[in-house]
Amino acid sequence: MNHGANKQRGFTIIELMLAMSFIAALLLVIAFTILQLGTIYNKGITLKEVNQTGRSISDELSRSIGASSSIDLGTNFSTNSAGGRLCTGQSTFIWNYAEALASGDQNVAEYQSSSDEVRLVKVPDSSGAYCVRTGPSFIYRDIRTADQANAVELLKTGDRTLNIHRFTMTSAENGTDSLTGQQLYTVSITIGTGDVEAITSDRTACLAPGQPGADFEYCAVQQFELVIRAGNRVN
Repeated sequence: MNHGANKQRGFTIIELMLAMSFIAALLLVIAFTILQLGTIYNKGITLKEVNQTGRSISDELSRSIGASSSIDLGTNFSTNSAGGRLCTGQSTFIWNYAEALASGDQNVAEYQSSSDEVRLVKVPDSSGAYCVRTGPSFIYRDIRTADQANAVELLKTGDRTLNIHRFTMTSAENGTDSLTGQQLYTVSITIGTGDVEAITSDRTACLAPGQPGADFEYCAVQQFELVIRAGNRVN
């Protein structure tokens, strides 16, 4: 009896190459998608940290300024190229700008005992010792050693290192309440990641992707505007 040989047909080399090419392309698409998702996730974490920190600082400023009996913008609030100070009567806010920290500016505020630079701290200061005019440029050099333990860093180091990029305070025009004598103040504070090379020259936004120094994944800048009612008189 004649039995026909069993014929088994396998894949040809061309079919195998096509299948491997398809799998390789699929793996590339999956890898690219995962990388994109990771970038978007990191961007979201950065933005979340900036926003949470900004709200926390805004609340702290609102409470301190709102509880102040008066704010003299000619004496109690001052800035220079390195940073600035705001005296509210019971406490003083001291900060350095991100650009000054990055450039090694000699006028940045630091702790005398450790020479650590501050970013934004709140220091108990009922006497206003930290807002004494030392010259026409209002240059303040050091935070006294005695108060270092009581200084509260408001820009705590988390997943991202955040810094102050801008800080302004103005009194609202015709903003005095005729009944209470309270004054309205507008505070504008720009907070963001500390890599100044990834931020526009006016410190208001991150560089667009593709520009030299741009860092879409780990760069975020937000401006926070506050209107605060404070004091029963204006100096």
